Amino acid sequence: MKNELKKTGQELEKEKQLSREYLETLQRVQAEFENYMKRAEKEKEEFKKYAKHDLILRILNIIDDFERALKAEGNKEEITKGVEMIFKELNKVITEEGVREIKAIGEKFDAYIHDIVGKVDGEKDNVVVEEVRKGYMLKDKVLRPSMVKVSKVKEVRENE
Repeated sequence: MKNELKKTGQELEKEKQLSREYLETLQRVQAEFENYMKRAEKEKEEFKKYAKHDLILRILNIIDDFERALKAEGNKEEITKGVEMIFKELNKVITEEGVREIKAIGEKFDAYIHDIVGKVDGEKDNVVVEEVRKGYMLKDKVLRPSMVKVSKVKEVRENE
């Protein structure tokens, strides 16, 4: 019986040692995971901080073109042509970034992409007849809704 107790004591000591090893491994893994999470958060912040770098450089080139156009001396047609080219370049840049105009005029009013700023008499109800300010989508999300005026069918009263 003493042998069995001795054997059980040795087994208990082995189990304690194994338990300590598991605890140390767990603590190391937990510390590594916490360090990973801190590093990932830092990288995420760094990415957000400089994510627009390329876009801003492209826009700065367009600003340079505008500055040259404003300083340009020449006839009005040449300056207008230069400004139109700059406008096209700016549209190209935002299109490549996933920005697109929201189609408004002639469309049925949609509260998700249009903001009503006025109603005018028309032949059909809730159709956009005038766009006060263009709206834009960024990929699948509304970046800025269109400000629109919509038609409203004029009610005819029989008693009049």
